[in-house]
Amino acid sequence: MSLDTVNDRGEPWGNELDAGGHALEAVVRLTRVVQYRRNTVLWTLAGCLAIGAVYYVTAKRYYRSTAKLLVVDQSAGELTTMNDQAGADNLMATHRELVKSSEVVTRAIERLAPEHRIDFVDQKPNRWVETIGDSLTASTVRKTNFINVGYDSLDPEAAAAVVRAVIEAYVDFVGETHRGTAAEVLDVLTIERDQLEQSLAAKQLELQQSRERVGHLSLPDRDDVVDPIISRAIQYNDALLEAQRRRLDLQSSLTTIQMAIDRGDDLSQHLGLVEQSIGEAAMLAAMGMGPNDMEVLAKQQAKLIDLRDELGRLEPFYGPSHPQVATLKSQIDSTQQFLASYRSDASGRPTGLTAAELGPFLVGMLNQAMSQSVERERQLEEAFQVARADAARQSGDLVKVDMLDREVERLEKLHDLLFEKIATVDIHQVQAPIRATIVEEPLPSDLPASPQLRLVLVASLMAGLCLGVGLVYVQDLLDDRFGSPEEMAMQLGCRVLAVIRELPLRTGVGLEKVQMFSQPQATESESFRTLRTAITLGAEVSERLVITSSEPGDGKTTVSANLAVSYAQTGRRTLVIDCDMRKPGLTSLLELKGYEGVTDILSAEGNVGLIAQRCVVRTALESLDVIPAGPRRPDPAELLLSPNFAELLAWADSKYDQVLIDCPPILAVSDAQIAARLVDGVVLVVSPEKNHRRLVNRACGHFTSGGAPLVGVVVNRVSDQIGKGYGYGYGYGYGYGHEEEEHVSHADENRPMAA
Repeated sequence: MSLDTVNDRGEPWGNELDAGGHALEAVVRLTRVVQYRRNTVLWTLAGCLAIGAVYYVTAKRYYRSTAKLLVVDQSAGELTTMNDQAGADNLMATHRELVKSSEVVTRAIERLAPEHRIDFVDQKPNRWVETIGDSLTASTVRKTNFINVGYDSLDPEAAAAVVRAVIEAYVDFVGETHRGTAAEVLDVLTIERDQLEQSLAAKQLELQQSRERVGHLSLPDRDDVVDPIISRAIQYNDALLEAQRRRLDLQSSLTTIQMAIDRGDDLSQHLGLVEQSIGEAAMLAAMGMGPNDMEVLAKQQAKLIDLRDELGRLEPFYGPSHPQVATLKSQIDSTQQFLASYRSDASGRPTGLTAAELGPFLVGMLNQAMSQSVERERQLEEAFQVARADAARQSGDLVKVDMLDREVERLEKLHDLLFEKIATVDIHQVQAPIRATIVEEPLPSDLPASPQLRLVLVASLMAGLCLGVGLVYVQDLLDDRFGSPEEMAMQLGCRVLAVIRELPLRTGVGLEKVQMFSQPQATESESFRTLRTAITLGAEVSERLVITSSEPGDGKTTVSANLAVSYAQTGRRTLVIDCDMRKPGLTSLLELKGYEGVTDILSAEGNVGLIAQRCVVRTALESLDVIPAGPRRPDPAELLLSPNFAELLAWADSKYDQVLIDCPPILAVSDAQIAARLVDGVVLVVSPEKNHRRLVNRACGHFTSGGAPLVGVVVNRVSDQIGKGYGYGYGYGYGYGHEEEEHVSHADENRPMAA
């Protein structure tokens, strides 16, 4: 059996099957092949197991020791983010390679005792680093700070010693590298600190001198606190502005009064303006009113306001005729009359000054007030100029002091920062930035790491199975035979109707040579009953069948004869037509050579039915008739294409219940393909020991391409050896014993056959 899924026409079998089913079928076929050739698989498996056992026994034992390091970067900041993960991975990868570096391995070798150098003691010294590097492993786990260090050695103690030496050498190398860098950094920081201290001292001295020079007071750092000298200048400035404003007011009032006197206006109307300039007392004296009069007017005015408020609250609720409303209105009117009469009396009687005297009096008071205001303004201007000069000098000095103060503060902060850095470097002088802690100590192991029995066993089994299946597959490709009826049905796309064993050779005359006639109760005969039943119970109409094979010698004639007898034994009127006009095997089997037959019917003119009736030969079985091949003709294919052949089949169909046509092999000539177009179906006889799979596929392709229905195939000539090996020996699978004659006599004599 082969796993080839391409037929003889170059079409993949996947065109008939879906992809999933095709894959499953391929697995099933491979399983069957492996089952059949299981001895090959078993021997291959046994050989691989033997090789594995030899390897396990003879291989050197290597013992592995491992240790786990926790690597912490002490120089990193306390705050980390997710973006730092890439940097952490790079750091761990760097130190992983550093553990395996030649520098670290060289230092580790120097630490090893002579008894722990067993792995490279017989090698040259320049090869020691390479030897340890080949067996040394260092691996990291992502997102962790662990490094796993391992080493394989011929001695367990040596393995642990090498791992320990490598770790110690790694830690020392990292520490030495860091201490050299830290010393350089410390020197630079110390120089910067000294220079900074000198600058800081100079600035502090300059700040102290500036403060002493300007008499700077140490005031709180508040925005609302101002230096006294500057505050004094501000106060003088405010007073000067106030004096200037008063002078302008007096000047404006004097001008207004003078214009009123010139026009002869009533000066009492301008007393309010004069009041703002010369004060309230002067205004009262000019009006002839004292402080008591003003108090009376104020009280009456307040009373008037209260009465009006009360009236406003009552009017929305009471009518104008209500007693309370009327009383309030009366009181408001009397108060207003009092105020009007009192003011009239006051304005009409200036008891202090007459109207002629009031004007000069007001002008004189305004001039006197203005002279005082001008003098005060001059004095304030002189004091302000002096204070402003002092404030300007003081402000510049204060700015300089402030700048020096800020510079001193900056230098002090920088000085503190340098001290912190120097203190940190001093600590790191004895502590490396990378701290490696051994989480798991390297311990010697009693069990070898290599070879491992379990791994050797699994590898041997897998290699044996893969190699065995591969050999079976190659053998199957080289063997172009069908392996089982199921495979044949699957690849040909049709049913396997029956499996026939190789029949014993029968002697006698006529039907006595046919197994079904001579020994119908024998077990070998049962396969033909199975074939008859399979054809009868099929979905196709099977009253006219062509029986052929892919190659000569496959036993189609024997199958045709036994199947015809099987039909006749059921009472069906059966006719067998020998259409193999080239090598008429059925005619030779039944000893009908020389009788009129198919060639006479197909080449004659006239009524085909009458001629066919004359050529029918009765047999010893009542329901079975035969039409022999007849004399040989050079053009059998042309005869089958003639109308007489169709008329012959029509006549046979009207006279018989079952018609069987024995045709030549399909791959040898086209006779069977021509005859198949006029029948209900084709039965193909296959000899699995003889026929190649590709040829059988091609034979089936001829029928399917011509439109002829293929009822199924008959597996013939299956021996016991083949049946056991390929699964043809189950049930009632049998064959035949008659061998078709390769050479047929051309005698023309007509010899009647016994009824």
